[in-house]
Amino acid sequence: MRRRTILLGLGAATGTGAALGTGAFSTASADRQVNISVADDANSFLALIPGEENGQFTDDSGDALVIDISGDDGLGVGVDTEYTFDDIVEVTNNSQDPTFVWTTIGSAAFNDDQLTLYTNNPETPLSDANAVELGAGESVSVGLYLDTTGIESDEYAPTLTIEAADDDPNGEDPDEEPAPPTETIPSVQLDSVSSLLDANQEPLTDESIIPIQAEPPAVNSDEDGNDDAVSYPDDVDIPVVAVDGSVVGVTGPFVATDTNFFEFGNEEFLLNLYDQLLGGTGTVLHDESHGQFYTVAPNDGDDFQAFGEYAETNSYVYEVTDNIEADLSGADAVVITSPSNGFTESELTTLSGFVDGGGIVFLHDQSDFNNFDATDNLNEIATELDVDFRFNDDQVLDDQNNTGAPFVPTTANFNTEAFPELFVDRDGLGVELDLSETYEVDVTDVADGDTVDIVFENGTVDTVRIVGIDTPETGDTTERLQEYEGIDDGPALKSEGDDATNYAVNELAGETVTLSFDEGEGLRGNFGRLLGFLELPDGSVYNEQVIEAGEARVYDSGLSQHDAYWDLEQDARASGEGIWEIADQAATDERRDDPVDELFFPEPVAVSGPEEPVASEDGESLVAVDPDANVAAVGGPLIEESFEAGEGGPGIRAYGVFPFLTNVIDYVSDATGPVIVDGGHGQFAADFAVSAEDAAYYLRYLEGQAPGDEAFIDLEGVVDLASDPGPDLLAADGTPAARALILSTPTQALSSAEVTAVADFAAAGGAVILLGSAADTDALSNFDPVVSELGTDVELTDTAVTDAQNNLTGVETVPTTTNFDTAGFSELFTPFTADDPSAGGSLDLVTVNEDTEGDDLAEPQENVVFENSGDSALDLTGYTVSDATSKEYQFPDGFTLQSGAQVTLYSGTGDDMEAELYWGQSARAIWNNGGDTVNVIDDTGTTVIDESY
Repeated sequence: MRRRTILLGLGAATGTGAALGTGAFSTASADRQVNISVADDANSFLALIPGEENGQFTDDSGDALVIDISGDDGLGVGVDTEYTFDDIVEVTNNSQDPTFVWTTIGSAAFNDDQLTLYTNNPETPLSDANAVELGAGESVSVGLYLDTTGIESDEYAPTLTIEAADDDPNGEDPDEEPAPPTETIPSVQLDSVSSLLDANQEPLTDESIIPIQAEPPAVNSDEDGNDDAVSYPDDVDIPVVAVDGSVVGVTGPFVATDTNFFEFGNEEFLLNLYDQLLGGTGTVLHDESHGQFYTVAPNDGDDFQAFGEYAETNSYVYEVTDNIEADLSGADAVVITSPSNGFTESELTTLSGFVDGGGIVFLHDQSDFNNFDATDNLNEIATELDVDFRFNDDQVLDDQNNTGAPFVPTTANFNTEAFPELFVDRDGLGVELDLSETYEVDVTDVADGDTVDIVFENGTVDTVRIVGIDTPETGDTTERLQEYEGIDDGPALKSEGDDATNYAVNELAGETVTLSFDEGEGLRGNFGRLLGFLELPDGSVYNEQVIEAGEARVYDSGLSQHDAYWDLEQDARASGEGIWEIADQAATDERRDDPVDELFFPEPVAVSGPEEPVASEDGESLVAVDPDANVAAVGGPLIEESFEAGEGGPGIRAYGVFPFLTNVIDYVSDATGPVIVDGGHGQFAADFAVSAEDAAYYLRYLEGQAPGDEAFIDLEGVVDLASDPGPDLLAADGTPAARALILSTPTQALSSAEVTAVADFAAAGGAVILLGSAADTDALSNFDPVVSELGTDVELTDTAVTDAQNNLTGVETVPTTTNFDTAGFSELFTPFTADDPSAGGSLDLVTVNEDTEGDDLAEPQENVVFENSGDSALDLTGYTVSDATSKEYQFPDGFTLQSGAQVTLYSGTGDDMEAELYWGQSARAIWNNGGDTVNVIDDTGTTVIDESY
């Protein structure tokens, strides 16, 4: 770096220094002065002359330029006072080349921030960090800032140095691209967005105009079915924002008020873009003159109110226009969301002239779901403005990166190399929440019995999933009947869901409530919603109230209040309140209680013990039992419901895991009562472990079993194994209050009291079933104290068992096996409940063909296939078939299905035959391709089939 300096001496010209008097002044005044001199350098390429505004305090008649603010009376400036003298000196670059100019200070009395020179803002000193580049012949006006706080009355002679160099003192090359920001915004949320195309309506790949793309797994889909979407290849990331000069294309509303601004950086990105294009200030118009849905005024979160206020707090004016031609002349930018009504030729011409004159245009599209978009109208604008992007008539979906639904993708696929300034982290919207704090919020909308929208005091809108409870789904949302103990009637449960919603409306709508959180659950759930307790104005807690009223079940997570809520639910169930009025666990039909021909084990570890009835096909033990200690160890969580077809899994009906595990429980213990599943040690949050919430299908299986004098077997969740409230392991007399405790891999250690409680339960005769996992072998160590206290010889090793040949759907970490010791343990591989030889016909669901080629109601039609697996003919008169909603079919009077025979029920129209029946639908298909439930109720009102796929 070539550097030259000019010494600036404070008080050096007079030899007396700058005098600080005893008077105090609240503002800078021209009659109180400081002497400053500049050492002359005849060969310098910088010239210093008096400034125009305060140049009267300078004297350049001698060998050095002197700035004198000591005053004629010599009293000087006051102590404990800040002074600013704008334009006191002018610095000119007299060389033929550009140069950087800055200043430094040397003083024992003044700190660096007490005596500075500045250009525009006294708070921004002309330091090396803020060096000014002067072209050949250019000048800059410099002011003097003086802060006498803490300086005693005396004479001082500090020095200021004006430095100059060819290069930026920060070492930055002005021709280099800016470096990516060190702290970037968080990922952004893309709610109902389309993709972008190039000007030729082909996939847009010009990354020089693309700041944001969806994550690589995302795909685009023609959701409106109009065949007008351009598909993106699998190897091309989908662009969702484009910046071409002064025109911006955003493929969704992006900053609607219902965006989760706390978690995502949408508003920060867009405001950074405003700053880059508008320079940090200006008037932004929001067009509402073309039938737009997204307004500025509040619109249930589908509005730009929050972002508009955010922009205004950051020096912008954000206001509505209903006459774009008349108002554009007074604006710097315009925001145009999906215009239902197209722009006139005159408006397009005005908009084009606005851009030519330096105006900025922000175009916001949305996805084509239900054809709500206005792609053609936006593309007319893009064509008129001659930009290099267009909007696609599609929807972007991402199954992996989303806030709970594929149509709300998230992405951090940022082009920070080309657009570094747009991703700089800054203060954004949203409320920074603390798990330990409470917040007063207003309930603005009630979605159903367990979900509400709220607004914080600062106007931030959010959604609360009321924690610890679950109420029945409403509308067309599919409900999992298996989650509701003893309830098999889908339509009736839907009706109860409406009642729960009405209850919530009566209790919460329009109320100001106190929002709080559970530290074990965290702030937000899988869908990005807050997980909270709502305390009503009278001090009662809604979460508790709705359970007591019987309008909600307890959600079996690791919530600290879970066990107390469980007690409340038991009282409501006992009295038949709310949803429990339609519950009858004893009436649940027997299901999936077949001989065990094959088992599967999710990510298992090898086990060992006194008796080992099941091994992998390669001989590694997967199940060990110790009847003397009432303990069994199973290598993997084989009842985890994510493998069920109804949960999007491959389906496991062919694998007899339910009767097998129940037989294992019966083998190591003679206890009766419910099966208790521990969920209080991280199991709910772990994909490789099982809480009661993860075992709803096993619950329904157990309800269908009636061993001995028991009408059914219940399954309950517990969080704290050692204390009341919650389900008990031991009765008051010390006998088992439950038949078994299932303890899957705990990611959090059990307390010593809990370890003792488990051992006492086993010692009293209860079964303890340990389910391992190779997914987190470190967590397996949390079993060690339990196994030691149980005094058992079973062991869960940390050796993963895999099988490349025998596995579920080609996944070697989920081995399947038929390697059973049937000679020594025959009772483990039979149905849990022996067949009644006197039983007659029995109807089973064979298959659901829900997605046929072409129209589901045209040939070949969608259908379900039933079989009579009983020993005699079955009269199906009065039997009804229904889906998860209210669609219902009744078998014809006198229709009889012979033993071993099958009948196919088609959804469309046709002529009934011996093995073919027709529902008669002509408008809408019955079975949802994405999953549904087949319910069959017999002529007595008993549910005989309840199968989800």
